[in-house]
Amino acid sequence: MSRDSAREFTVPANLAGQRLDRAIAALASGVSRGEARRLIAAGVVFVDGKRTGIQSRVVRAGERVRWEQPAQPPAGEDRHEPGAQPRIVVERPELWIVDKPAGMPVEPTRAGSRGTLQEWLAHHHGPAYVTHRLDTPTSGLIVVARDRRAQAGLNQLFGAHAIGRRYLAVVTPAPPWERLTMNGPLDGRAAVTHAAVAARAAAAAALVVRLETGRTRQIRRHLAGAGFPVVGETAAGERTQVRLLLHAFELALPAAELGPTTMEAIVATSAPPADFQRPAEELGLAPADLGVQLSGGARQSSS
Repeated sequence: MSRDSAREFTVPANLAGQRLDRAIAALASGVSRGEARRLIAAGVVFVDGKRTGIQSRVVRAGERVRWEQPAQPPAGEDRHEPGAQPRIVVERPELWIVDKPAGMPVEPTRAGSRGTLQEWLAHHHGPAYVTHRLDTPTSGLIVVARDRRAQAGLNQLFGAHAIGRRYLAVVTPAPPWERLTMNGPLDGRAAVTHAAVAARAAAAAALVVRLETGRTRQIRRHLAGAGFPVVGETAAGERTQVRLLLHAFELALPAAELGPTTMEAIVATSAPPADFQRPAEELGLAPADLGVQLSGGARQSSS
């Protein structure tokens, strides 16, 4: 499939009732189901003109399915800083919480599994089972299960919105508000994002963002829709810088049963890395002004 062309098909009657990823793979020669899933996750698939990030969405006869290849980033865009490596913040028998550098995909891409977080964990520590994702150009904390039972348990916690996630985002222009809740649905599903200004500069602001839901590129899409895109891309989603100024700085897991073990409550934090702080400083946001108090580690309790 050409990277600079869009593909569009009408769903025939014999594919009605199929999952979207299966339908794309059936409609387009040379596109595997895995490739279809990656296109959907990238946010470039539209059904009857509406963007969808739901792989399991059922298609109907006569619907128009269209997608475009994601825009190619500038040279070196999706490579993390030389020497930057993931860092395990929490290690337990059932899971890891990992601080991922920007530029590292979480799961295999069209180029394969090499250089992904999943491959790095498998090579250095053991089998890894993804439970949620961070976009490639985003840095910060991600929880990864170490076996299928833990993966199922974590998926249940995410589904119940029981896992707390907070991000630091630098946006431009600086918003006129101090706090904003964005609750516009994404891909036909409820999505809620809370943002609060932590620091201001003339042309930018640092926001602390809290997610209630976890839709594809939720923070980026909600902020862009409000007119305050994350630095590193335009409101239309076009990448403009090497990395996005978006960092997942806090991950809070409740006490829960994960397979045969009982997990204590965990709160993990991660300070923004140098490749976040440097461009933030250039925009007038000094590290001390970012307003996020971090210990740079994790704490556990039995509560």
